[in-house]
Amino acid sequence: MQENILNKAKSHFNLGLELFHDCKYLESEHEFLYALELFPERLSIISNIIKIYITTEDANKLHSFLERFQHLNNKQEIILGHAYKYYFYKQYDHSIDLCSKLIKQIFSEKVISVTEIDAHNLIAKNLTKKKDFLKVIKIYKKVIFNNRSDGLTHYNIGNFLFEIGKVRQAYLYFKKANFLSKERNKIILWNMALCALTLEDLKFGFELYENRFDVLKIEKKFGNIKTINQINDIFDKNILIWDEQGLGDAILFSRFVKNLLKYSKKITLVVDKRLKNILQYLSKDILVTDYESLNHSNFDYQISICSLPHLLKIDSIKEISYNKLELPKINKNPENIEIKKELFNVGLSWFGNPNYPRDEYRSIPFENFKPLIQLKGFQFFKLSKNLPKKDLLEFNYFNIYDLGDKNFFDLSYYLQKLDVVVSSDTSIIHLCGALGIKSILLLNFNSDWRWFQNKRGTVWYPTVKIIKQKKINDWESVFKNLELELQDMYKNKFR
Repeated sequence: MQENILNKAKSHFNLGLELFHDCKYLESEHEFLYALELFPERLSIISNIIKIYITTEDANKLHSFLERFQHLNNKQEIILGHAYKYYFYKQYDHSIDLCSKLIKQIFSEKVISVTEIDAHNLIAKNLTKKKDFLKVIKIYKKVIFNNRSDGLTHYNIGNFLFEIGKVRQAYLYFKKANFLSKERNKIILWNMALCALTLEDLKFGFELYENRFDVLKIEKKFGNIKTINQINDIFDKNILIWDEQGLGDAILFSRFVKNLLKYSKKITLVVDKRLKNILQYLSKDILVTDYESLNHSNFDYQISICSLPHLLKIDSIKEISYNKLELPKINKNPENIEIKKELFNVGLSWFGNPNYPRDEYRSIPFENFKPLIQLKGFQFFKLSKNLPKKDLLEFNYFNIYDLGDKNFFDLSYYLQKLDVVVSSDTSIIHLCGALGIKSILLLNFNSDWRWFQNKRGTVWYPTVKIIKQKKINDWESVFKNLELELQDMYKNKFR
C-alpha cells in the first residue's frame, strides 16, 4: 500500500517537472500539490512548488505556502523562498540578509548546493533593484568563475545585462544559457527574442517572439477559429486579427494588417474599444471593431496582431512601412479648452503603466520637468490618464491643463493643435506617431526593443524625434537637450 502511494506521488512529481519545463506553471503546480498531499513535507516537492511561485513572481501564493512550513524555516529551500518573498515585496535589504544567512549556513555545513548559487543570484537581483550595479558585476564574476556550466547563472547574468541596456552582451549569455540549460528553455528563448529584435535581427527575433504566449501567459482569444500558419492559406478567406498587450502595441503593429490585403479583402481587426474610433481609419478595406460588437462565428482564420511580422516574414527594418492615420477634421472644440496661438503649446506624458516590469526606468520623475514648465511663453498640457501619487502635490502647484481624462479620439483633436508632444515610452507617443504629430520621445538607455537602438529617430514614426539617455538613469543630459530643442522650436514659431 505504501509503495503504491509512493509510486503515485513520484508519477505526479515527474509530470509536474515536465509541465514546469514546458512553462505550464498552473498545471505543474496542481501536480506538485497533489504529490505533496500523498507525500507531505517532502522537501523536493516543496522546493519545486516554491520554484513555481518564484518563476511566476506570485508573491502572495509564495507567502501563503511558506506559512504552512514555519517549522521547516531552518531548511535551505524555505530560507530561499522567504528571501524571494522579501524581494517580490521590495524589501531588498531583508532579502539580502536572508541570502547571506543562507550562504553562511551552507558554508558551515560544508554542503555544496545549487541553493548557494541561487542565493548569490538573488543577492545580485536585489542589488540590481537597488541600482548598485558594480556590486552586481562583482557577484556574477565570482559565481560564474565557480560555476561555468551553470545555465541558470548565465540566464541571470543575461537578465542583468539586458536590464542595464547591455544588449549584445546579454544576448551572448542567453545563448550560453540556452546551450547549458533545458529547464528555462522557453523563457531563455523569449529573452533571446527581445535581444534579437533590439539588435534588428527581425526574422529570428519575431520567430522567437512567438514564445510570449507561454512565457507571458497571453491568452489566445479565439481558440475555436483556426490559426493562420502559412500566408498562402488565407487567399480570399475571412480573417480575424485581434490585439494583445498594450494600446501602444495595437497601434504599432496595426500597420502590418494592411499587408494582408494582398491576400484577402475580408479582414476584421478587433481591438480595445478605446482604439476603435482611431484605428477605423487604418484602411477603408479593413473592418475595425471592438470585442463587444464582434460576431466571431464567420471567420476561417484568426491571428494575433503581434504575430503578423512573423507570418509575413519581416526580416529587415526596410520592410517596415509607415502608415499615417488620417482622421477627419473636428471643427468643434470638444470641451472649449483654449489652446492659445500666442503661446508655445506642449503636451506632456511622463509616466506609463506602473505594473510594467521596468517602469522604474522608462517613466520619468515629474521633478525633471519643473524647470521647463516655468519657461515664459510656454503652455503645458498633461496627456496621460491619472497621476502618480508622488507627483500629485507638485503637479497641482503648476498651471498645467489636464487632458488625461479624454478618450483617444477626442484627445487627438488637441494633439493636432499642439506645437509638440513630449513623452516617455507610453501609448501616447504611439498615438502621436501614427497621427503624424511632431513629437519628442524621451527614451531610457535600456529602452524597449521596439525602438531598436536608435538615438535620434525611429523607422516606425517619421515625426517622432528621440532624445535618449547616454547612460542608465541619466535624465539630466536628456532634459538639457530637450530644453535646447524646445527653445529652438519656440524661436522658429515666433521669429
